[in-house]
Amino acid sequence: MQALIAPAAAAVGGATGGALLAQAAVPILGGLSAFSEAKGQKKAAEINSYIGRTRALQTDASARSGLEGELATMRATFASNQQRPGVGTFEVMKELRSVRNTERAVAFGNRMQEAADYRLAGKNAMAKGTSALLGGFVKAGPSLFDFYDYRRKSGG
Repeated sequence: MQALIAPAAAAVGGATGGALLAQAAVPILGGLSAFSEAKGQKKAAEINSYIGRTRALQTDASARSGLEGELATMRATFASNQQRPGVGTFEVMKELRSVRNTERAVAFGNRMQEAADYRLAGKNAMAKGTSALLGGFVKAGPSLFDFYDYRRKSGG
């Protein structure tokens, strides 16, 4: 990377100043690279989070549809056996509803947790990228101060 930066830096501050600027540019560019990569990771995590929320909604709708199908099958079975709806049949259906609603809620919650995990991964990636960017500027500081001293002493 320094081989690419050195000619431009040398034009600004001579050979010594150019070397100091090149030393400062490498960590800054490294930080920018890490920040750019973090932005890409955040974007991918946002997409995965959206997909996770969509899957949660699909899971919920599918579970509701499945419950209605099961209840319809039970009603048809009772009718084919010439059983009239009564306390016992309603209790069985109520229990089935209760169990399936619990299963649906757990499945929905798991999918939403998955979406939240992706969202958190995106936030963590951006925090890491921001830290790398700031770290690049911090690492460049000594070379920039040396360049400043060099320019001040050389009268440039």
